[in-house]
Amino acid sequence: MKNVSARRLLNRFQARLFPPEGRTAQKSEAGARRGSVSIASAVNYVVWEEPNRAGTPPLHIGKSGERYSTLTGVWWLDRSTMIVAHRSGLRIAVFDIDHFDAPVWVGEVEHLTDDIAAKPLEAGVWEVAVSGCWQCIYSRFKIRHIADSAAGWTMEPIDTKVSPTKDFCHGVAYDEAGRFCWSIHTGVSPRFAIGETLHTLPAPWGVRDVCEDRARGRYLAIAVSKSPKKAAYDDVATTIWYHSDRMSGWKCLCKLPGVHSDAIDVWGQHIWIPDQLGDRLLAIDAESGEIAAIYSGDCLNFPHGLGISQDGLIAVTNYGSSSVALLNAADLLA
Repeated sequence: MKNVSARRLLNRFQARLFPPEGRTAQKSEAGARRGSVSIASAVNYVVWEEPNRAGTPPLHIGKSGERYSTLTGVWWLDRSTMIVAHRSGLRIAVFDIDHFDAPVWVGEVEHLTDDIAAKPLEAGVWEVAVSGCWQCIYSRFKIRHIADSAAGWTMEPIDTKVSPTKDFCHGVAYDEAGRFCWSIHTGVSPRFAIGETLHTLPAPWGVRDVCEDRARGRYLAIAVSKSPKKAAYDDVATTIWYHSDRMSGWKCLCKLPGVHSDAIDVWGQHIWIPDQLGDRLLAIDAESGEIAAIYSGDCLNFPHGLGISQDGLIAVTNYGSSSVALLNAADLLA
């Protein structure tokens, strides 16, 4: 009887945090605007290749075919520079949009990473975090830009956090106040953190990434129903959740069948996500969760990471082509 009572209490608690209408907020692509984005039409485009030092195998996303894990996360340091992670190459690199043909600096990391984020500490100095996949939750570093130095950039370790259980950390982020966020989407104890507060979503939704939606006073989490596998599989879906206050908990803004997305960011009236399964970029109405626009083209090839600058430049990292594509959000929506 005690177990039955405890189960009922848990069901009531989850029903309050995850209301039924949220769990079934399925959206259709039927009314979405369609657009084409190409390497030729992109603001800029660069291929950054590194040896597969980690020896990672190719994996499948649904039935879209296998791909190697190359460029994963991307985060803007300022208006003109971004930092990018190369998963299988065990490297991170800084790119300058005014000299975009190659990295201006490359640093080493000791483990695989699916995401990267940074926050400014002072002029020319940033704290950089990378997710640790199975090896750790995250590692953090301090990077410094020394304008008059021949080396240009320096990097020193800050710390590494290891999970007490066998878990896979996929996402890292910072909010505007500098609070650090991380996302464990699978393993013994799936959970994600915003600052010091831990959160969970109901199974099967493993959170891949978190971002702050400052205009609406809330946080967003993107979650996927299934993880990449060594063989093709069916029925993948993505959900986007929002959280504005502790009492309301997390609510599902939309469910997107046939979409696999690992990153999320906001610009203007839209939430932007990449779709690895369909080689696409999706713009989603931030209020209704409806799919506003879908973009595809040869500059999107297993798009994995996404970051948007304060000027609305969307940086998309591609697994399939080991590349970064720059797109202008305002131009796409015009």
